[in-house]
Amino acid sequence: MRRVAILFFVLSLITVSAESRFVFDHQDSSITGLGEFYQFEAFIINTSDDTLQLTANRISLAEAPLEWSCSMCVVYCLPPFIDVYDFTLNPGDSAWFSLDVYPFETDGTGVWSITIIDSSTMDADTAQYGVTYGSTGIQSETTQPMTPQDIELLNLFPNPTNASFTLTLDQMIPGDYNLSLFDLLGHEVDRRAIHISHSTRQNVNWDANALSSGNYFVQVRGGGKVWLQQITIVK
Repeated sequence: MRRVAILFFVLSLITVSAESRFVFDHQDSSITGLGEFYQFEAFIINTSDDTLQLTANRISLAEAPLEWSCSMCVVYCLPPFIDVYDFTLNPGDSAWFSLDVYPFETDGTGVWSITIIDSSTMDADTAQYGVTYGSTGIQSETTQPMTPQDIELLNLFPNPTNASFTLTLDQMIPGDYNLSLFDLLGHEVDRRAIHISHSTRQNVNWDANALSSGNYFVQVRGGGKVWLQQITIVK
């Protein structure tokens, strides 16, 4: 399956297990301004007595202009084209993380999520960062997660499920929509397309029998918006 961008709200969609063996010390933030360079910093701390195999996963939530450059530093500073990086953290050690964004004087908005995953337990914690470069010259920063106007939570039930689930689509603009299912690493594992001819509430059934147990993201894209929600499948 091809890699695609997933849109999701961090605190609503990913919950860190109470038995998490690491801490991703970060603040979700968004910045608007005319800066030449923006850097978001965080620390990853191993709070266990074990050596951890961790994965840093970057996903674009709102596509930045092609002229922009965005790269991660996780132990080492990585080339802009690397979205997934595996690294080891010894007991009690910490690693500095940064997301570096260069707008190159091109107006636009970029939003990214950074997920740190314990490869052994699949515990995950996520940060969300955004930059808007524009001609207003007004710069502000907030520690609240970004909620771009084209991102909304998706209503689905039952959740968790062991076989199938239903998406409730309400007040949709008539047109064609793409429905996708992703795993936590951003791989698309299932896809379908639907056509909505009227804006009344509609239910779409999704058969998940072929999927393994785990956490997934359901995405609906169309009409200039994206809806997303996490779902847990338990077999």
